[in-house]
Amino acid sequence: MHPAAEEARRRLLSRGSAEGAEKARRYFREPIVTYGCSSGNSAAVADELAPTLRGDLEQTLTVAGELIEGGVLDEQMVAVALLSKVKRRLTAEHMGRLDEWVDCLSNWASVDSFCTRVVGAVVGREPGALERLSVWAASPSRWRRRAAAVSLVPAARRGAYLREALGLADLLIMDRDDMVQKGVGWMLKEASKLHRDEVRRYLLGWRERAPALVLRYASEKLPPGQRVLKTRA
Repeated sequence: MHPAAEEARRRLLSRGSAEGAEKARRYFREPIVTYGCSSGNSAAVADELAPTLRGDLEQTLTVAGELIEGGVLDEQMVAVALLSKVKRRLTAEHMGRLDEWVDCLSNWASVDSFCTRVVGAVVGREPGALERLSVWAASPSRWRRRAAAVSLVPAARRGAYLREALGLADLLIMDRDDMVQKGVGWMLKEASKLHRDEVRRYLLGWRERAPALVLRYASEKLPPGQRVLKTRA
């Protein structure tokens, strides 16, 4: 293991607690592995270790990969924080490595953090990376499918890639998994902030078929009288 990854683990272990771990587990339905560190602890460890990597992209990727692949939530959050410091230097050529790491993410917190802060940064600058999101949308893994939608959240928030976001929603909006439904709803909600009419028309077209959860999440930022919700029988 890279010395920086070992040091990250040591520091996280020293700052975690059984009480913190128990508190963290309450936020998840699935089992998680955690040292019980707060998000602030993870961010602080990343800040402390970043200078030792001296901005070296390959070293940062190596350390981040080791931390992500360990499967410990706290370590994965440090990895995301380290990657976010070099995100402007990540390109579509790095998507293969990022793709591999998605399989190591097994809860909404790690998926959302990794995808909004890292994958989303690449996709936002590199349209060629969008094709991979469509592949994720067809995956049997609920977390890959959620990752596909959540990775477009930052761009949708800026009003970018509306056509691509709606196309991705077409692939995912009927998903039966509530974690995926929430991800799609989140993406559409962000898109609605700058494209209210377009997103509303899109939701109206799906209202009779789409899950109520997707519609409710996606409509949250629409004016109360324009929200698209399931019609009552």
